Amino acid sequence: MKKVLFLGVLSIFLILAACGKKDTYSDLNLDGLKEFVSEKKTGFVLFTYNTDDMETNKEQVSKALAENDKKSNYFNYREEVSNEQSSTFQHDVGTEQSRDSLGYYENGVLMAEFEMPSKWDENKIEDLNKYIVQISE
Repeated sequence: MKKVLFLGVLSIFLILAACGKKDTYSDLNLDGLKEFVSEKKTGFVLFTYNTDDMETNKEQVSKALAENDKKSNYFNYREEVSNEQSSTFQHDVGTEQSRDSLGYYENGVLMAEFEMPSKWDENKIEDLNKYIVQISE
């Protein structure tokens, strides 16, 4: 009986934890990103491209955003931008944000971005947290 109760509580905890992580991001498709820029919105946008690092980058950014009580939009560049579109993407969307980066926009203009590192360590995590804090002030 105790084992069943424990597994039930553990299941609820894991579901809530998964839901909490998902709430860090609002997904943007290509039209949503164009709208974000053209409607002069303000906030963070995480671009991912490299499939090998995608989940790690999303996880590290999610943790840093949560620690600083911030949220971000999420744009999967690899899924949303075709090879044909990639050459004109920056012009068509109106942003110069790099793939695999966390950008901060003010009134639809990219003000700063944090490039995702090839390998996460304590220093890179600290740099990400500093970036989020400083840009949010």
